[in-house]
Amino acid sequence: MKIVPTVTLPYTRDRIAASFIVTLNGIERNIPYNLFLSLFPRINSRNRTANVEASAAELEALSVIADISDPLSSRITYELSERHGGNFVVTHMSSGQQLVCLPGAFRRIAGVSNRAVSGTATLSATKLAEVGFIIEGGNNNDCNYQYANYA
Repeated sequence: MKIVPTVTLPYTRDRIAASFIVTLNGIERNIPYNLFLSLFPRINSRNRTANVEASAAELEALSVIADISDPLSSRITYELSERHGGNFVVTHMSSGQQLVCLPGAFRRIAGVSNRAVSGTATLSATKLAEVGFIIEGGNNNDCNYQYANYA
């Protein structure tokens, strides 16, 4: 019998997005529900957060799945704040950046409902730049710089 070294991998189940959230190489990634369960069929899928023992081969397969299924998206949280003039406070989960965005602009860019006042969303790098986040390689969206100069 061969002993295989394993790593404890914490995960969080996101029922709304039908995915599992895991941290791979320091980056929070979304893995589709059925693909995560195909790699780790022994887990109790009713637990919201738990740990699973993953071998090197399973971690490699998980990172390949993450690259294919979620190549350029990042998770954000948003909340309509009266303290900030009735604007959305938007937080980028991976980098910790936080900014305030006009409700109409944020809803148009992120595609959230007009009735939404708080929640989470997954946005592509282009959409993140459009909202105003500074992403790797710099922000090439010039319209955001003119507002930053007035701040």
